[in-house]
Order: sequence, then structure tokens, then C-alpha cells
Amino acid sequence: MRKFIPLLFVFLSSFTFSQKYALVDTKMILPVTFTDVVTLEHSYKGYFAMERNDIHPIVAKVEEIAKKLADKKNKGQGFSYTVGNTTFTGIIIPLIKNERFDIVLTTDCGMVKTKLHLCDPKISVESNLFYINTWLKYVKSAIK
Repeated sequence: MRKFIPLLFVFLSSFTFSQKYALVDTKMILPVTFTDVVTLEHSYKGYFAMERNDIHPIVAKVEEIAKKLADKKNKGQGFSYTVGNTTFTGIIIPLIKNERFDIVLTTDCGMVKTKLHLCDPKISVESNLFYINTWLKYVKSAIK
């Protein structure tokens, strides 16, 4: 009987499921939480969902976008990237003195789509870059 109980715990622990999605607060106030299912309530509360396996590639792609924003000589077109279920859509708006960027991340979590407005064209590039770097620090601190 004593040998059976530890064996039972080993078998039960091997059948547990990991949580599939990371919920990132778009206001960067609440900690990142993990869940199995994304609901409309999560979207209404201001969470952006990412698949747990896609967090590192998404962070790498956002770092690439931050480098693109920091480059003052950037003259480009819009872009669209896909990492897992997350799609990056970017529009570059040319102005007289500089360019402005509009970048939106969209994740399809089955029945729910969540969006994160990463870069707003109404705000200067420097302010958007500050927000993106702060968002990167926030997400990286949660996935250590």
C-alpha cells in the first residue's frame, strides 16, 4: 500500500494539462495570468491573450518592430506578420516631417478575438517607442 500511493501521485501528475493562454493586461497594471480558455469577459476586462508557446516569438517580433520604429531613416510600406494565432498588422503613415505608425496585434483564440493597439499614429514615434519598450519589460518580467 505504501508503494501504491507515491505511484498514484506520479500517474496523476502526468495527466494534468498545462494552461494554454497567457492573459496580458493592456493597461499593464495587473500581473500576467494563465488560463485554459479565453472568454469574452477577458476581452472586456482589457486582457490580450497570447498562446503560451508563442510568447517568445511574439516578444522577438515586437523587439524587431521597436528597432524599426527607432530607425529614423525608415521609409517603408505597411506590413503583416503572423506568429501562431497572433497577427501583427502595421500601417505606416507618411507625414511632412516624419512617419507615424499604427500597429495592432490580434489573436484568434477560438471563439474570441483579442486586440492590442501597440502603436497609435496620433502619438509621436518616441512616445510609442516608450510604450512598446515598457510593454516588453512587462511581458518579459512575467515569463521568466
